[in-house]
Amino acid sequence: MQVGGLVGFVLGIVVGLSCLYLGKRKLKRNRGDDEMYRHVWQKTRSISWYATTVAIYALLFLVLIGVDISTVEALSILLIVHLFSWAIVGVHLSSYYYNESEADAQIFKFVIGMFAVLGAAFILLTIFFL
Repeated sequence: MQVGGLVGFVLGIVVGLSCLYLGKRKLKRNRGDDEMYRHVWQKTRSISWYATTVAIYALLFLVLIGVDISTVEALSILLIVHLFSWAIVGVHLSSYYYNESEADAQIFKFVIGMFAVLGAAFILLTIFFL
């Protein structure tokens, strides 16, 4: 049994849910939960599922041509693709719809690049070390 992985898994769930709760509470307190917010994140979920579907097809193709991929690797890759595409598209659509200033646009581009690089790094780590 991998105790470190289990602790990280449970801790990730607890931190993620608490951040989700606190973020939603702050959003409602600042009256940010409007129809534009809902539209952006609904569209983000939709696009993220398209990216996940493409990743599923890519993994199926790799299995069909003979690449040996374990279940843990496949699920890890799908989770990384789904979460990082959700974050990247969410940042992009938020900056697009809210018409931020040029400085904010540069920060958004940096954040999108950071998410893309981290996502690729996590996928490579998953492939090579699991």
